[in-house]
Formats: sequence, structure tokens, C-alpha cells
Amino acid sequence: MYKLLIVDDETLEREALRYIINNSELQIMEIAEAADGLSAVDVAKKFDPDIAILDIKMPGLDGLEVGHILKKQKPEIKIIFMTAFDSFEYAHEAIKIGVEEFIVKPASKDKTLEIIEVCIQKLENDKRLQEQKENLEVKLNQISFYLENEFVNSVANGEIDEQDADEYLKFMVNEFIEGFGVVVEIGVLNQQKANTLHRNMINKRFVDKLSTLLTGNIKFLMSQLKNTIYILVFNYEPDERLNIIRTIEDEIHMVSEDVNEQLDLPIYYGFGEPYKQISSLWKSFAQAKASARNMLIDLVDNADDVSVNISSTDFKEHELCVSIFNGNEEEMIRIADYILETIIYANNDMNAIRLRLYEFFILLNRYLNKESQLKHAVPDHIFDDIKDIESQGEAKRYIHRYLYGILEEIEAQKDNKTTTVLDKAIEYIEKNYDQSITLEDVAFEIGFSTFYFGKMFKKTYKSSFTDYLTHVRIAKAKDLLRIGQLTVKDITYRVGYMDPNYFTRVFKKSEGITPTEYRTKFLSPE
Repeated sequence: MYKLLIVDDETLEREALRYIINNSELQIMEIAEAADGLSAVDVAKKFDPDIAILDIKMPGLDGLEVGHILKKQKPEIKIIFMTAFDSFEYAHEAIKIGVEEFIVKPASKDKTLEIIEVCIQKLENDKRLQEQKENLEVKLNQISFYLENEFVNSVANGEIDEQDADEYLKFMVNEFIEGFGVVVEIGVLNQQKANTLHRNMINKRFVDKLSTLLTGNIKFLMSQLKNTIYILVFNYEPDERLNIIRTIEDEIHMVSEDVNEQLDLPIYYGFGEPYKQISSLWKSFAQAKASARNMLIDLVDNADDVSVNISSTDFKEHELCVSIFNGNEEEMIRIADYILETIIYANNDMNAIRLRLYEFFILLNRYLNKESQLKHAVPDHIFDDIKDIESQGEAKRYIHRYLYGILEEIEAQKDNKTTTVLDKAIEYIEKNYDQSITLEDVAFEIGFSTFYFGKMFKKTYKSSFTDYLTHVRIAKAKDLLRIGQLTVKDITYRVGYMDPNYFTRVFKKSEGITPTEYRTKFLSPE
């Protein structure tokens, strides 16, 4: 049903049209009237008609002027001009405006209804076309989402070659210069109160909000597989990578806080190294996944009240590290073989096995770094070594050799570093608080493992590294706010944050007021 506006300076003409239409079967649900052009414009703003019947000759604004205004306000409106025989001089101008039909005075009842019905049919056709357009857009978005999801999952799993990647990129991205992987895990508590449907809703909300926040800031593709989010970041300026990582971290923290208002879930994430070939990005995602799992272990170790499900891989690799630290060769080999046979070999596809092997090496070395003072990294040659592995037997022999090498290295490098090295850590934080520094960065700088450094730091300063860094940043921000020369946005970047909204939330959580309120309070006279 549609709404119709009648504009004519003759009352009888308006009443006659209303009578004819009300006593017809036209799909008109409401009729409004105006006696002149100015009134017509005001009525149209409130009434929002679908069809307007305008007398061309009226005092003040004539029908042509009103028609032009109505079309500007609502381009889809259908306009019918009423005119006498001697008024066709206006026809050219009316066509330019976009008039649908003319009613020539005096017009018969049937002719009038026929012309209005033509406009109604045009509206019906417009509605169908709009619905078809919207349905097509929905389908295209669904196809695009499906392709994006499949592409990112294929890249993360190492199931795509350069040729297939090029075909996809031509359709979605145009070109690829360099990229790196990001993995975000939405954790599961052991005593999870939310049902599956609620969890899925929370997961979707997290993904949607994170995607919205990142859109416009960086170029990325995203996919979700159950509780894991894969993000492929690409085509950024080389010197902007660290800033992009900081931005993503800030946005993840912001979305996490919003989501945790409904359901308290641990969120952990990791970043991989950059690569210039799509077919090599599986390494970056494996690194990111291992980094995320390492963050999960830190979360469990440092929070007594958090009970998180730990996968069998995480648990067994933890046991493997304990056997290495204890120098128990027999136990080390037994656990390694168990991991190989029950977890890595669960998939008979060698490509999948190679990917799991690579993740195993990354996570293992993160455990080693965490549990000891040994700074150990996955050697670059492992990439090529894994590619050459063609059987499960080769994989087992390779891992055995690798583990024996680590065992010897740890035994040779065990030492006791003094806590005075922590002074160097504090100095590093003071100099680099405005950068994207992490616990791992500082630990590497002073020569400690991440886990050892984290425990030493907390024991010495009665604060976690993250809380200490936040304290330093907020203190520096307060100094800058008291000066009064920089905007809050400028201060955000000066103290190591990338998102002013997130900075404001952190500041308010620390000080009880926003940065702007702090500045106003400090600068206002007593």
C-alpha cells in the first residue's frame, strides 16, 4: 500500500481526486493534501508520499518547482502533473525533472485512475528490482565470505600454491606483496556455564566487532574455524608492521572487554613472521598459533582463578619439556613418540603432518624459552628439513635428533644470572614504553627466558610485566596531559597505544577518570 499527496490550489479539484481514489481499488492507504507549493514541501517532509499529483500552475512555488524539490528529497517518488491544454509549454521541463505521467484537465475518472495505477505498477516494479538487488548483494557477500573463509583456512593450513593463490587474489585483492598471520583463540573454561548456542553467538559477536574495528585501518582477510580466528594481514608499508600489530592488539583487548561483560572468556592470540609468498604463509600462521598457545599457558600459570581447557598437545609438550629439563632421555623419547603417534600422525596426509610438525617445533621451543633461561629459536633450516620428510619414520628420527641436541644445549647453558639484570629490563622499558614491546622482547634483551623473566619480575616488583608497563605508560601520559599542548590522540601514540578509545579505557580504569577529565581537573584553577 502506498501514500499519495495531492497539491492543487483549487479545493474542489483536491476533493474530487480524493473521492475518486477513495472509492477505487487502488493500493493507496493514505492521502494528504496541500493548497500551494510551500505547504506541499512541508507536508511532504512529514508525510513522505510515494506518489504526488501536482498542479503545474499554482501561486508561489509552481508544480515544476515543487516536483524538483520532491525528487531531490526522495528520488524514487512518482510525480503526476495536472495541466490544461495550453500548459504543454512546461512539458519539456517536467520531463527533465522526471515526471511519470500527465493528467490533462478536465480528465475522466477512468483516465485518472489509469494514470495513478501506472505509477503504482512502477513502484511495484521498483520494489521488485530493489529486492532483487539486495538479494544479489546478500548472495555476493555470502560467496565472498565463503571464498575468504576458504582461502584464509587454506593458506593457514598450507593447502594452497602460488597459482591458486593468484587466481583468488585477482578476484578479491588484486595483488599480494607481503603478509603475516594472526591467530586469535577464544578460550573455553573448564566449567563453562554458557550453552553451545550462546557461545557461538559470543564468538560471532567477537569476530564481527573485531572485523569492524580493523576495517579501514589495515588490509586483511579473516576466517573463523570454531573458536579460532585466522587473520591474514597484507600489503602494508614495511616500517608499519609493528604499528599494525599494536593496533590489532589494542582492538583485540577492546573487543575482549566488551565480550567478557557477557561471558568471561580467556582470549589469547599470536603473530607470525612476514612472508612474500602466499605458499609460505602457513609458517607464519603456525608461528602465530604457537605464540597464542604460549600466551594461554602464561594465562593459566599466572592466574590462579582461571581454569582453562588445555589440549593434549599442550599438556604432553609440557611433560616433554619437564623430561628435558630433568635430563631424563628415556622419558623424553617416550613422550615424543606418544605425541607423534597419537597427535601428529592422526592425519595420514603428509602435508598435514608437516604442518603439525612445524607447529610442534615452534611450541616446543616456546616452552623451552619459557621454562628455562635458554634462548632457543626454531632454526631456519627446519622449514626445508620438514619439506623433505616423506614418511613417519623420517619424522620420528628427525625429532629424536633434534631433542637430543636441545638436551645437550640446555645442560651446557644452565647458569644462574643475578637479579641485577632486572635493572636493565626497567631501563629498557623506560626507553621503549612508546613502542610495541612485549614480555618476550624484554626477556630477549636481557638474556632470560620469557617465563623465567616474568616470574623474576613479578617476584621482585610485586607486579606483572603488563601491569608495570601500563603503569609507566599512564604516568607518562599524565605528564603530557599536565603540559596541555598535545591532544589526547597525540598522547595515545606518544605512550605506546594505537587506539585512542582503548587508551582512554585503560586510563580511566587506572585513574578513575578519562584523560580529558584529568586534564581539565589539573588545569582548572582552584
